[in-house]
Amino acid sequence: MSKHKKQGGSLQDQLRQAGLVTEKQLKKAEKGMHRQEMRVKRGIEIDEIKTEALQARQAKLKKDRETNASRDETAAAKAILAQIKQLVEMNSQREQGNIEYNFTDSKRVKKIYISESNKVQLNKGFLAIVKSAQGYDLVPEKVARKIMARNQDTVLYLYDRTAIEEEDDDPYKEFKIPDDLDW
Repeated sequence: MSKHKKQGGSLQDQLRQAGLVTEKQLKKAEKGMHRQEMRVKRGIEIDEIKTEALQARQAKLKKDRETNASRDETAAAKAILAQIKQLVEMNSQREQGNIEYNFTDSKRVKKIYISESNKVQLNKGFLAIVKSAQGYDLVPEKVARKIMARNQDTVLYLYDRTAIEEEDDDPYKEFKIPDDLDW
């Protein structure tokens, strides 16, 4: 009997004879197939790896969404601050003067020096005091309401003309209190 190798044989044998794979690569592939077979026999599904990868991908997407949302909130806050700054700069009505006007800012009494006409307009509710980058400024009531819609904390003082209603049975309704009364 002659020792001739079969021409057929397994694909692995044919690849090894052709020199396309090594013995080490064949053993590694065989070991991997054996592990898969054992997992299936034990009830461990191969899809666990896929499930873990999917969960990791979903966790990363969730984290990315949260990061993007916080970045968007920061950008929106910056845009609002820029709008407020532009409104104040375009509509400033403050006139320098020597009249001291007191108001509160974060539970602290602050003062600015304004003109007599500014004081009258502030007391009647036509102007409002707003916090700006340079300190404090005066803007018209309509602009102050626009600023309040964007950020409540920026408008420090706005006299509400509509809030005061005279009562019919008030015995002192004939005696008006002057707005420019200094203490």
